[in-house]
Amino acid sequence: MKNSLKRLFTLRFDRAFSGRGRKQFAWLVGILLLFFGVIYLVSWFFTFPEPSDAATPDSPQGAGGSDVPMGRLLQLICLFIDPGSVANVTPELRWFSLGVAILGLLLFTGLLISVVSNMLERRVERYREGEIAYPLENHVVVIGFDEMVPMLVRQICSEPRYGNCYILIQSVQPADKVRNRIHTVLDARQERRILVLHAQRNSTEELEKLCTTRAREIFLIGEANEYDHDSLNIDSLQKIVEIHSKTRNCPRIPVSVLFEYQTTYAAFQISDLAEEWRKQIDFHPFNFYEEWAKKLLVKRCYEEGATKVEYPALDREPITRESDQTVHLVIIGMSRMGVALGVEAAQLLHFPNFCRNPRLKSRITFIDAAADEEMNFFRGRYRHYFDLAPSRYRDMAHSDEVRILPPNWDYGSRTDFLDVEFEFIKGRAETPAVQNLLAKWAEDSKQQLSIAICLNFPPQAMAMGLYLPDVIYARNIPVFVRQETSSALLDLLNNRRKKEPLNRYSHVFPFGMLANSFDLDRRNMRRAQLVNYIYDYKGTYGTSPSAAPSDHELQQAWDKLPVALQWSNFYCADSVDIKLRSLGFGATPPVRLTEAQIELLAEVEHNRWNMEKLLLGFRKPTPEEEIRCRDKAVRKEYKEKRFIHPDIRPYCELAEGTKDYDRCISECLPLVAESK
Repeated sequence: MKNSLKRLFTLRFDRAFSGRGRKQFAWLVGILLLFFGVIYLVSWFFTFPEPSDAATPDSPQGAGGSDVPMGRLLQLICLFIDPGSVANVTPELRWFSLGVAILGLLLFTGLLISVVSNMLERRVERYREGEIAYPLENHVVVIGFDEMVPMLVRQICSEPRYGNCYILIQSVQPADKVRNRIHTVLDARQERRILVLHAQRNSTEELEKLCTTRAREIFLIGEANEYDHDSLNIDSLQKIVEIHSKTRNCPRIPVSVLFEYQTTYAAFQISDLAEEWRKQIDFHPFNFYEEWAKKLLVKRCYEEGATKVEYPALDREPITRESDQTVHLVIIGMSRMGVALGVEAAQLLHFPNFCRNPRLKSRITFIDAAADEEMNFFRGRYRHYFDLAPSRYRDMAHSDEVRILPPNWDYGSRTDFLDVEFEFIKGRAETPAVQNLLAKWAEDSKQQLSIAICLNFPPQAMAMGLYLPDVIYARNIPVFVRQETSSALLDLLNNRRKKEPLNRYSHVFPFGMLANSFDLDRRNMRRAQLVNYIYDYKGTYGTSPSAAPSDHELQQAWDKLPVALQWSNFYCADSVDIKLRSLGFGATPPVRLTEAQIELLAEVEHNRWNMEKLLLGFRKPTPEEEIRCRDKAVRKEYKEKRFIHPDIRPYCELAEGTKDYDRCISECLPLVAESK
């Protein structure tokens, strides 16, 4: 029993004094009250002078005529907190008063100073360790910390629309480590906006400290080197939604969620969120590699401070209906970046000359030392595309042997109608056989060649980019070299900063850097919303709109759209510029297209749409399923629940009503192009 009481007391004491300051203060008050209560009880064994209203020279209560204006309790308090009061008591109370004063000196003065000092030290320590949560409003929350976060924070600090709001970073990493890393990319003024909280992102209690219900925007990034990164992000997102659902009148807050693996990212491109989730958050999934693929191929621009890199288009010379040229993108390294580039290129490289000659296909070639294994993963992931399109495989150890991988004949004989083809080459890019192949492609005037080096080791990628066959540099063929931290070396080599005349490396471009990798303003959002509006307008009124509505109206219609259709509109919007280039239009879009141009681009749009649906996971129905799709109910079920789309077929086989939608979006391309 004695040990239990001792353990209970000491354990609680140790926990209190190692915890928050208010617990330490509570213990101090308790100890003072306990000792003072004992002193007060003991004081009743002594006779204290009674208080009087006025002093008289003959007063027996005071020494030398002094008055005693206080009662017993107040006299004890004075003795307890002021040892100098001992000199003013009667002689018979001197020893007792001295004991009270000594206890007061030890307990009140000594313990108080110690506790207050400890509270301040603990407060500073808790701040440094990221244990203090503040009641923030209109702030930006960044959950997780990896190499991308410092650059993302710098983007937020530099973006005028965020103003001077606080940026709260939650991470399991030591707060000092997070601050030191942030310190390297921000100036002193920007650093004052940064708050760090050390916590787990899968804890509801810790997430509540972030005040996400009052936040301006949330970025759910996750930690570095997590094997279950995407699962933890989804779990954290679910908890955030639960927190918001319990808060009355909580606004819909934008939540950007990083998915490290492209398979997870692709799943969220076709899987809709629960209705309850959509009420609480504005969900924006993103993937680092997909973001860079869009930056390189769609936006074609990268800015970091004073550095600006403008990337050339893969179709450097417009590929019109009469053109005999094709686009050929060679990707060295089937890394995650390489695969993302290949898939994004397959979404974009659709040209009108294929409508004239089906042999004029865009080609995407992967070169990798383990291309046979990587090819199997790639073909398995996008199996529905390869069910319809033949592909080629070549092992450079036997360079004369080209193996054709046929489509799946279960879909009938009419399968090879897609306008993009894939090729897989097994071999190391630095070997003479591959170098000779690259030189041969570079000399082919019928193809517009571009090379992307996507090796995982940046120094190796740099070496590869600088030592390609001479003909590639001589013909100014674009070479995109993946880097991670800085583009300074390539900028220096190609003289972009000095703006000197073209040299050997003037068409070698860095990409894949961590800085400014995320598109904060989502520039393509309005274009995608306009595409959705055009489809809705066509379905409602049977014609094309002549003008764009307000942003509010666009946003309302967009919020009702399933995630899969949102992504479909994004991919359609991404293709606007490349389509207009194929008609010979440059940066200035035309006011109106002719009927012949509309019909041509309608076929191009359907070719693009075929590729989009197949890469997103839809498939073409088999001949038996096509018969069943004549029933409207079955057709709807196949599209919405089984991801089988009957319109995945050549343009010439579509019904006129379906063609009208392609014509409608093609007619409105100038309207979409005007939107920035």
